Amino acid sequence: MLLAYQQAPAQIYTCTAEDGTRVFSDKRCGPDAKVVKGVTTRKKSNAAATSRTAPVKVRSPAELEQLLERCNDGDEAACMTWSKGGGPEQLRAMERQQETSCAGGSLTACEQRYCRDGATDECRKRVMSLATLSGETWYLRYQQKLTADAPATYSVRCLREGSREIRDVTISCAPTAGPNRCQVGQAQQGFPRLDAAAASYCSVQQ
Repeated sequence: MLLAYQQAPAQIYTCTAEDGTRVFSDKRCGPDAKVVKGVTTRKKSNAAATSRTAPVKVRSPAELEQLLERCNDGDEAACMTWSKGGGPEQLRAMERQQETSCAGGSLTACEQRYCRDGATDECRKRVMSLATLSGETWYLRYQQKLTADAPATYSVRCLREGSREIRDVTISCAPTAGPNRCQVGQAQQGFPRLDAAAASYCSVQQ
């Protein structure tokens, strides 16, 4: 009854009916009628309505990134500001863009979208299907060769099945063939091929 009477701009009264029940009305309903304090059907002022529905400030992508970093470090106030400032919406939009780019053949986009939480099965499946070269525990991310007679540098990422650990390693291979042509960092042991060097390094649990 109270909700029904609140449609008209008036104060609300309460009275005791003949059967002892309590009734509400926007008119004086009896000699014992009393105003219900704090309840009225009058419309709120425009100022009050505006303050209640004031839009939350949408943060810029740079601000949201900084807030998310602070949130991940345990700052609860930053988490709240990130959430209200458009963080979830921006994250979903970014994920949709990464999914589209990954489906289009971008290895980097696949890494960003599916490997954020480590070397999950989905991460391994996505990146290894796109890599130009890969093994059971690794895949090639990119390579660089400055001159024909200079060593080629390969960036390899280790993804061992059953572990979420991700490790990156740089392997250098000399331009001429030989049993020690490819080496991992300053290691003494060399390998004749890139795949052998990558498999040896990535198969070892750190």
